[in-house]
Amino acid sequence: MPTPATRVTPGGNGGEAHRWPFFLPDGKHFLYFEDWGANGIYVGSLDSPETKLVSSELAGNVAFAAGNLLYISNRSLMAQPFDTSRLEVTAAAVPIVEEDLEKAPVFSQWGFGVSENGVLVFQSAADAPSRLAWFDATGKELARLPEVGFKDPSISPDGRYFALSADDEHNGKHFIRVYDFRRSVSTRLTEGGSEEFPIWTSNGKEITYTSAAGRTSYINEIPADGSGPSHAILQGAEMFPSSWSTDGHLAFMDLAKGRPYLTVYSSNDHQVVQLTLEGPEAQFSPDGHWIACTEAGKGSQSAIFVEPFPGPGARIQISAVGGQPRWSRDGHSLFYIAPDRKLMAVGFDSRKALVSTPRTLFQTRIVAPDFALFQYDVAPDGRFLINSLPSNSSPLTLITGWTALLKGR
Repeated sequence: MPTPATRVTPGGNGGEAHRWPFFLPDGKHFLYFEDWGANGIYVGSLDSPETKLVSSELAGNVAFAAGNLLYISNRSLMAQPFDTSRLEVTAAAVPIVEEDLEKAPVFSQWGFGVSENGVLVFQSAADAPSRLAWFDATGKELARLPEVGFKDPSISPDGRYFALSADDEHNGKHFIRVYDFRRSVSTRLTEGGSEEFPIWTSNGKEITYTSAAGRTSYINEIPADGSGPSHAILQGAEMFPSSWSTDGHLAFMDLAKGRPYLTVYSSNDHQVVQLTLEGPEAQFSPDGHWIACTEAGKGSQSAIFVEPFPGPGARIQISAVGGQPRWSRDGHSLFYIAPDRKLMAVGFDSRKALVSTPRTLFQTRIVAPDFALFQYDVAPDGRFLINSLPSNSSPLTLITGWTALLKGR
């Protein structure tokens, strides 16, 4: 019978999550990342519930090979000598790959792997050239934006603009931009470098987005035309905005308890309420009476659910698998991405709470099918704007004999 290898502290400071385990050579001890609890990299053991802090300065996935911890710091791959008998670092870290590495959209997982036989593989941010592209309902590509480094597309209510996260200098720092379809130009709204996942308010006058400063996460709002500064409306652990309703409710993903809970903030009374749905990708229906969400299921699969807002009422399962639900602007259709990256659609009758059988629209090359927040959006005219990978796979960089990079450092 499975038993816990680590234990979350009861009544702790909220949000404790243990991620990315990596076994050390003895097969008993393992490294892991503790997020939003006593943050840092720890060593656990299969023989004991006791854990040991390795470093409170490190975050994300780590690996061990050739006597070194390998991890990402400032988007460079670092190696640091580590004593497996004392379970502690013994010298300063040195960089072995000094270029920007690619990171998963959420949950702090970096794209690298290492083996004991001297092989290292990683994906550079420069080698993951996704682009935003327009598609019609049959999957025909209509146009592709020339810029690289755009993600998190969110189309304005009137369909003229879209907001996005832009890696302007291709160094892993993201800023919020607004792109004007008619003029094919974009305007940068923020300057901090940690701004991502923009969404529009229902009136189209403001943009809400997430940012981070150290271990604190913020949900901010800024005028969409850049006429004023931004201000924080929420702060806490990891939070990611998803959707505004027409009556001033903001659905956002809250990781304060480790798992991605769907939470709603009211701009009217500033109250925050956690819903029963658990998942990162929430969308209010255009009439504001329903909320769709990706909910984690058993194993690695996720599914799409819809429930009435604010309730009460029965939860309706839309799909057995899938992620990133988006409503059509008339609210009669709900779209989502299947695990094989197909764009799916179901009809939805909001008055009778009836759902049609899912149908495939077309195969996409979207960067991730679920738990990436939203990497596509639906325009009022029915076109789709999708953060798409090139037709060929993004390359990986392979280094053999990487320990030679440590000599003389």
